[in-house]
Amino acid sequence: MTATADGLPAGVICDLDGVVYRGGTPIPDAVAALNRWHEAGVAIAFVTNNSVRTAAAVAAKLVRMGVPAAPDRVFDAATATADLIARRWPAGTGVFAIGEAPLLDVLADRGLALAGEDAAVVVVGFDYDLTYAKLRTATRAALAGAAVVVTNPDVLTPDETGFEPCVGATLAAIAAAVPAIRPVMVGKPEPHMVLDALARLGTDPALTVMIGDQLRTDVAAGKAAGVRTIQVTTGVPAEPLPGDPVPDFVVASLAEIGHGAVRFPRA
Repeated sequence: MTATADGLPAGVICDLDGVVYRGGTPIPDAVAALNRWHEAGVAIAFVTNNSVRTAAAVAAKLVRMGVPAAPDRVFDAATATADLIARRWPAGTGVFAIGEAPLLDVLADRGLALAGEDAAVVVVGFDYDLTYAKLRTATRAALAGAAVVVTNPDVLTPDETGFEPCVGATLAAIAAAVPAIRPVMVGKPEPHMVLDALARLGTDPALTVMIGDQLRTDVAAGKAAGVRTIQVTTGVPAEPLPGDPVPDFVVASLAEIGHGAVRFPRA
C-alpha cells in the first residue's frame, strides 16, 4: 500500500490517552483528524498501555466520541499481557494480579489460575482500588521467586483534570521492597502491540507512523517496530533526556499531520 495522495501515511498506529482523549473528553482536533484520515483511506489502529478496558470497550468509547473504530483494530495492554503469559507459562499457572476486572478476566480466559502469595507470576496493572494488602501479596509472592510481569511502565496517565499515578508507580513500590526483581515489560516501549497492529493493518512499515505523546513509551515502541514516529504534545509533558528516542516529527495537534512539513510522499 502506498501513502495517500494528500500527504497522509498509508497506516497510522495511534496511542489514545493524551492523544485522542483525556479521560472521557476528546482532545481538540483529534476526532476531526481521525475522520479525515479514515475518509482518505488511511488504515488506522489504536494501541494503548491502558489495561482497564477491553478492546471492545475502547472501540465503543471511540465510536461514542465520533471516531470510526472496531475491536479488531484496538490493541490493549491487558490482552497483550495475558497472551504473553499464556505463551511462556503452562495453562493453570497461578497468577496474582493487581488490576481491574478486564485484566483479571482475560487472564482467566487464557487458562491461568488467579492465586495469592503462592503465585508463580505477579502481574502489575492499573488498579483504581489498589490497597496495601494487594502490595503485600505481590511483594511476598515476588520474594518467594514469582516472576513479575508488568502491563506498562508509565508513571503518569492524563485525565480531564490533570494526571493520575499509573502502573510504573505501583511497580516502583514493589521494586523498592524486592530490588532483585527483573520485571518483564509488555506494553510500550516494548514493540509487541505495535508489531501486532502493523500486521493487522498490512501496511508498509516505511509508510506507517506511530503517534503518541510520550517519548519513552510511544516513540520508543514505534522505533523498535521499525515505523516512523510522531510525538503530539497534548498529553504527558516531559523534557527530553539524553538518550531519549527522537521522533521524526513533533506536532501540537493531530490536525497538522498531512500538512506543511508533516507530509508523507507517495512511495
